[in-house]
Amino acid sequence: MKRLRLLPLDLDARRLETADGSSLAPTVNGLAMELEPLMQRELPIPRQKARLTRVGGRCPVHGRLLEFDPWSPHAHYCERCARTYTGVEHDDWWAMGAQLYTAERAVHAATLYALRGDQRHAELALRILAEMADRYEQWPNRDNVLGPTRPFFSTYLESIWLLNLCHALDLLDAAMAPGADTVGGRLRDRLIAPSASLIASYHEGTSNRQVWNEVAVLSAFRVLDDQPAFQSRLDADQQLRTLLEQGLLADGTWYEGENYHLFAHRGLWYGMQLLTAAGLSLPLSLGDRYAAGFMTPFLGLLPDETLPSRRDAQYAVSIRQWRFAEWCELGYAHRADPRLAGLLSRLYDGSIERQSTARARSTADAERNEGPTSLSRADLSWRSVLMASAQPVHEGQWAPASVLLPSQGLAVLRREHGNVYVALEGGHSGSGHGHPDRLGLSLQTGDERWLQDPGTGSYVERTLHWYRSTLAHHAPLVNGASQPPATATLLGFEERGGMGWMRKRAMIGEGVHATRTIVVCEGYCLDVLEWERDATSQDAADDITITLPLCGNASRVAPNPFSPASRTGAGGLEDGFEFLQQVESVRVDGTAVVDAIALNADGTPSQRVGARLQFAANVRATLIRARVPGAPGCSGTVRHAVELQGASGRLVSVWYWQPSDARPVVEHVVINATDDGAPLARVTSADGTTAVHGPAPHGWHIELLARHARSSVDLEGLIDLPTAAVTQSERVALPDRARALPLHAVLGASQYLRTEQDWGESGSPTATVHVAVDGPHVVLEVVANTGKVVAPDGAENPLDNERAQVNADGVQWYWGASHDGWAQAALCTPSDDTVHMTRLVPGEWPLPDATWTALPGDGGWRVRFEWRLSDLPTEPDGSIAFDLLVNERPPDRVRRRGQLLLSGRRADLPSAAAFAYLRGDRQSQAHAVRLQLRPGRVSQLSGR
Repeated sequence: MKRLRLLPLDLDARRLETADGSSLAPTVNGLAMELEPLMQRELPIPRQKARLTRVGGRCPVHGRLLEFDPWSPHAHYCERCARTYTGVEHDDWWAMGAQLYTAERAVHAATLYALRGDQRHAELALRILAEMADRYEQWPNRDNVLGPTRPFFSTYLESIWLLNLCHALDLLDAAMAPGADTVGGRLRDRLIAPSASLIASYHEGTSNRQVWNEVAVLSAFRVLDDQPAFQSRLDADQQLRTLLEQGLLADGTWYEGENYHLFAHRGLWYGMQLLTAAGLSLPLSLGDRYAAGFMTPFLGLLPDETLPSRRDAQYAVSIRQWRFAEWCELGYAHRADPRLAGLLSRLYDGSIERQSTARARSTADAERNEGPTSLSRADLSWRSVLMASAQPVHEGQWAPASVLLPSQGLAVLRREHGNVYVALEGGHSGSGHGHPDRLGLSLQTGDERWLQDPGTGSYVERTLHWYRSTLAHHAPLVNGASQPPATATLLGFEERGGMGWMRKRAMIGEGVHATRTIVVCEGYCLDVLEWERDATSQDAADDITITLPLCGNASRVAPNPFSPASRTGAGGLEDGFEFLQQVESVRVDGTAVVDAIALNADGTPSQRVGARLQFAANVRATLIRARVPGAPGCSGTVRHAVELQGASGRLVSVWYWQPSDARPVVEHVVINATDDGAPLARVTSADGTTAVHGPAPHGWHIELLARHARSSVDLEGLIDLPTAAVTQSERVALPDRARALPLHAVLGASQYLRTEQDWGESGSPTATVHVAVDGPHVVLEVVANTGKVVAPDGAENPLDNERAQVNADGVQWYWGASHDGWAQAALCTPSDDTVHMTRLVPGEWPLPDATWTALPGDGGWRVRFEWRLSDLPTEPDGSIAFDLLVNERPPDRVRRRGQLLLSGRRADLPSAAAFAYLRGDRQSQAHAVRLQLRPGRVSQLSGR
């Protein structure tokens, strides 16, 4: 056999290690059985291009993913409601799974041939590769969502697909399968080279998806035997090493959270194998960080063996799935971590009932989560067959303990042998996949979820805006607006076993900082939220409203009764208040008591009475309750929250619960939220001991008063940080100099953000932008030479959760007085000789006068806007931030083809990043143009 290009593996030695009688032989045999259906029928390669829509692939009743069956392209089953659904949208979603499923079976077949030498497996793999090669050019590169692609709707999916095909061909070549040279030549010329070129034309910076794009392109160059291209790609900016250095934080976690850690780290695994096979290595520090990444997702494991659904993660994902067992196997093979051995022993312990693993219908690395099942080594995939330890991993023991991952921002204190889980959010914001949940609290006892993070459901549903709001989390927000992007700072953490604490601080609103302290003891936890406005703020003495979601439904609440109320929030798309229904409120004087009802992972209420919440504040407080969306796939639920009014203040809360195997620990709680210097809480246990809690210079002090004894506990672990390092918001700086008017700009090739075709291939669209002051008015004129005018396809977008108007000809303009965000912005489209304008930022600011005219001969369109100068929010020096985008869509597209951007393409990203995917109306101020609208006094804008 020849040497593999993509895996550091001796195939001759591996044949012996996986022969009959070995621990991996059942895995090989199982994969062989699953290939039999493909031997006997037509391959399930779809003729159509996969398409993303709001309907496709999801149950219309429960919102859950429909079951993927490679042999059922037109009937799609929902296990929860036991119904089959049909429709072209479901069929087009099925096409994505079918492509990935078939490509993965090529690797399965090639692996089995390389190990067992069965010619039938070589023939199957070659048949798949040949048919894919012959069809590749037939799938159109158009109407995509995230990057150019032919078979799919996003580039990263084509990357996963291409990676599997490359591995299949590499295995066949190494095993010298008859016919591999002929089919391999066709595959290289017709698919691998053009697909790699397409993927390489698009760059997503340090996104988790770019990991897959990178390893796919590098693998393609290796299989194409193009060493110069391979080395050039490795040496370029924003490449594999950059993703390791910037994507993996110091604690070994991927910066976008656990969900994307698992996805990105699997891609990095392919990259590490590729580098090793090529005789290359990484610095030791990066290697250690990568190795730590196999274990870090499990450190925050919830008591019910599901992963925390932090950030854009799926909800209630069980680790008892074959893909998690395989990940532990591959991690242990890389570095023999005894914790991974203990976790594997747990997954293989046979303690739960055996269910279908769904491996037989897996879709490569675009994996679908399934229910928990009993597992064994026989359930692993081709990666383990080739790369896991030849001998079973030695049995071990491991259980999650209290943990601090400071970079990721996860701090967890556990009690009752891990049955009680208390976590406080902070650390890295998570960027685009992060949520505005700084200082969010989670509490779970066993299977009962008292305070939980709902994660994120479908990215194309309207409820995405709820899940990405602060209001959907147990985190504080200011004046009805979700928190701005900011990094929370860890101020203290110490675990003593029976007692422990953690403290974090974050900017939760412009000029508003909050500190949250959590003290966890046996049977209860103390929660202290304190906030203040910056002393330098112009409105430092004015009251603000802090809203803190407290818990879900309750069997008893005091005070009572509630009265009907309304809450509108700040009006932002992701502030969450528009999702509130049946809102009620009641004034709180003194201490409030809530007997909470926990939720199970499926969203149903727990039947056990288990926890009580008491709280008091030193400012005016109002308790509100409303019906809100449930976690993804679950029914709606009730949410209680408290509103606190004051420029500064304190809320003190105590949660106490009934242990799973004993009577309640806590009998009585007294709370003091005032500023009189008295202890904040006195908690009396069933044995008569009273714990008196309060802050101390060293951290936190607990005085223990028993019947015949007195003692104390001093929790330390304070972190001394310079003031400048605490809770800085992720602001953008505006240009230092404003441009004089009139502004006249012609937008063309260098301002074009494409989706599939480049500027020339798109018909060379241009737009002329003119901004001028005309007496008391500001006039904006845009002439777009973009061809036939296409209006929005109705008011609703059937494709995703962006506004329908973004997929039509039109213009988006943005005005802002500072780096704090846009003050006025609108999405404007033609509508019967008028202009339809949709506000993109909250507020009742006046819309400008506008006229729209179609240019003759399908030449494009002209639009004119006129503002009163006094209506625009200029800086004291008379300047204002401005940006503008022109959307263009030809009649043969369902999504926009591109955008012309006044501020131009970002210079800090590769040219391959100049794409307009999912930009929608979320334009950053980072590259805004500053215009001088009128004379004024000089302001110190630089350095903001």
